[in-house]
Amino acid sequence: MNSEEREQAFLDEVYRKARLLEYDKREAEKVRHNHRILARQRWVKVAVVLGSTVSAAGMSLYGEINEGICILVSLLLFGAGMAVERFELSWNADKRTGSGSN
Repeated sequence: MNSEEREQAFLDEVYRKARLLEYDKREAEKVRHNHRILARQRWVKVAVVLGSTVSAAGMSLYGEINEGICILVSLLLFGAGMAVERFELSWNADKRTGSGSN
């Protein structure tokens, strides 16, 4: 090997390592982005559970839980569940289409 070939081999190796580092940087950013999305989803679920618990506790403290209130609470919980599911599906669609940083 002459000196030009050695220099070219060295440069090829440097460029390969630079591409690898850039790839690792992009992957780390994707992991951070996905972590933020999952954290947001967890907080939405916690908020829905806490909200339904507070509303049920409020009704029980009110002292009267009749059939109409039970139906209303059931419909509210059903709607909240559908909303959470819709948000999760839209977040998953955003992730699949790559609207985050790639």
